[in-house]
This record gives sequence, C-alpha cells and structure tokens, in this order.
Amino acid sequence: FKAVFILVFFPCLLVAQRFSVEMNLVNQPSGTVVFGSVKGDDFARIDSVSISGPTTKVKFVFPENSHAGIYRILLGRTGYEMVMNKPARNFDFIFDNENLVFETDFEAVEEKLIVVQSKENQAWYSFRKKDRALMKQISELETEIDNARNTTDSVRINDLANKYNQAQMERDMFVMKASQDARGLFVSQVIKNQRLPMLDGFLTPDERLNTFKADFFKVLDFSAPELINSSVYTDNVFTYLVRYNSPFITQKQRETDYIKAVDMIMASVKQNNDVRKFIKNYLLHGFE
Repeated sequence: FKAVFILVFFPCLLVAQRFSVEMNLVNQPSGTVVFGSVKGDDFARIDSVSISGPTTKVKFVFPENSHAGIYRILLGRTGYEMVMNKPARNFDFIFDNENLVFETDFEAVEEKLIVVQSKENQAWYSFRKKDRALMKQISELETEIDNARNTTDSVRINDLANKYNQAQMERDMFVMKASQDARGLFVSQVIKNQRLPMLDGFLTPDERLNTFKADFFKVLDFSAPELINSSVYTDNVFTYLVRYNSPFITQKQRETDYIKAVDMIMASVKQNNDVRKFIKNYLLHGFE
C-alpha cells in the first residue's frame, strides 16, 4: 500500500536528479558554445547555445542518467582563428553525478581556470598544475644531460643523471599519492594512468627510448571500462605510437615499427574485454 501511495500521490519522487555544468566566461567571442561528451578521440554533441560575449554565463543540463567520464565544452574561435581554420578552443572536465561550476578566461582557459564547485575537477586540475611543473623540470634535466654528453665533464653528467632520476621518482610518487588521495572519485583512475616508466639518466637517448617502449604499459592500468568514456586510454596509446615515428627512417621501416608497436599495445590491454575492443577499434580507425 505504501508503495502504491507514493507512486500515485508523489510521482515527482521518481524523477531522476538532473545535474548541470555552469561556466562564467570573460573575453569570450560571440558565437556558439557547444557541450558534449568525449569517448577516445570522438566527440558527441549534446547541446549548444549562442552567446554575444565578452562576459557571459553558459549553463548546460546533463541528459538523464548520463555516464561518468570526460565531457567537453567547445568555446569557439576568434576571428583570426576562423580565418586560419584553427580548431575551437575547448575545456575538458570530469563529470560524475555532481553539479559543476567553473570560471575562466577564453584567452587562457586552463591557466585562469577557477573550479568553483566540483570535487572531481578540483582534484584533477590541482594535480595537473603541479604535474606540469614536474614534467617541465624532468624535460629540462633530460635536455641538459644530452647536451652534457657532448662534453667530457663526467662529474656534471653524473650529477644531472642523478637529479633526473630523482625527479622522475618524485613525480611517480606524486602521481600515486594523488590517485590514492582521490580514492572513490572517477579522477583517481584518470590520475593513476598518468604514470610513466622510469628512464635511467645514465643511459643514452636511444637506450632510454628502448626502455620507454619496453616498460610503458607496465605502469598503466587498462582494466577500468569506465575510462572508455574519456581520452585517457587513447591519449596513452597515441603517446606510445609517437615514439615509433622517426623522420629518419623509410616508410617501410615505419610500417615495420608500427606493427611492433601495435603488437605490444594489444598484448598489454588484455585486462578487460571492453577496453581491449575499444583500443582495437581506435587503432583500426587511426591507421585507416
């Protein structure tokens, strides 16, 4: 009787909660702002709105029962970018059943981003800010090591190699801690899959490249099918494939190397059938 009473007299209680994403924008050019979901390198349009800028607020409502994952807002292009046929500037964010509020500047979308409301995106963009600084430090040390190898200063080479190795270890510990701190959130898996293999600074560039190719998938996790609704897996696969593309080899050699890369990829994504199928389709589409 209680169940029937609720169904008849309080049908509104059965309506699923609808979540929204709101963005307060400055320096926004007039045009159309588009909202949609991300699945690998595919973008599925959900809604759009025309705005007149330059200071404006846009708000989109997620469809009922929207999946957790990465969503994207295409902010549009300046007049110059339209003439040069450049892609629209965009903003990617994580959604997992919460209302989202952001503030940003069209001229510097991520640099001036303020996450007003969202546990997922506060964790993600806080991570990204520090991670960019760590990756910059590692890249600069790697360049210094390779430049130092052209000299006979073994003391400096050893010092740089040790600093390079230490910087990589610090970053890996940071990634793992950030992932653990976000346990229970969708972003935890996203962060976890930002790990990179450790490359010994005492090795030559070619030796480090070979280590990268051999160890890349050992530090990643392709077992979470929910990450199909993001660009995490495809970004990692693309990062791996790029390491096989050299301007100093023939087309035949490039094809041979790509076959090796694909064999390694498919051998490394066996944890989940849905993920494996998704990666396979991505590779088939990409090479077509």
